[in-house]
Order: sequence, then structure tokens, then C-alpha cells
Amino acid sequence: METLDTNNGGMIIIQVLRLLFFCIPTLLFIGIAIYYLNKMKSKTEGILILIGNIIILLSIIVNTLLFVMFMDETWEHMTYSYILSGINILSFIGSMLFVAGTFLLIKRVIKTKSLTGTIINNVTEDTTS
Repeated sequence: METLDTNNGGMIIIQVLRLLFFCIPTLLFIGIAIYYLNKMKSKTEGILILIGNIIILLSIIVNTLLFVMFMDETWEHMTYSYILSGINILSFIGSMLFVAGTFLLIKRVIKTKSLTGTIINNVTEDTTS
């Protein structure tokens, strides 16, 4: 039994490191989204990116906690599987919100750049005529 406890301890450490490994980029995206929202005063794309990343972060944390609880043999395999499937669906929704927000942001940047290019071209044409 002591070997099993040592393995569980090692798995818990691995899960904590995994949690940190996946949380750091997500926390950075949350920070960037908050910065964008503060500068742009509540744009749809920023809200979608922020909500998507918060859902992803919560999914990562809950997934890690569930694994640790499963390693302590608190749940049966099927119960863990069903709960994990639900968490993965939520994570997918968060990812899709992030993708939608990123798409809208890219679309806005392209539109702004094309408008800026058109204005500059019109000004240049007027001054050379």
C-alpha cells in the first residue's frame, strides 16, 4: 500500500505542475483581454476572449482537482468519466468563444487597416492632382 501512496503523491505533483503549465498562458490571455477592454471600452471581441479564457481556466482547474480526487479513489471510473466529459464540453465552449472573439478582433484590425489605407490613398491622390 505504501507504494500506491508514493505513486499518488507523484501523480499529484505532476498534476500541480500540469496545472501551472496550462494556467500561465491562460492567465496571460485573461490579462491581455482585460487590458484590451480597459483601452477599448467594452468591445464584443474583448468580452468573448475574456469569457472564453475564464471558462478555459476554470476547466483546467476543475479537471486537475477531479483527477486528484480520482487518484484518491473517491469516485468510480464511470462517474469520473461523465464528469470529465462535461468539463471538456465546457472547455470546448470556452475555446469557441475565444476563437469567435479572436476572429472579430482580426476582422476589426483588417477593416481598420483597409480604411486607413483607403484614406491615405485618397489624400495622396488629391494632393498630386
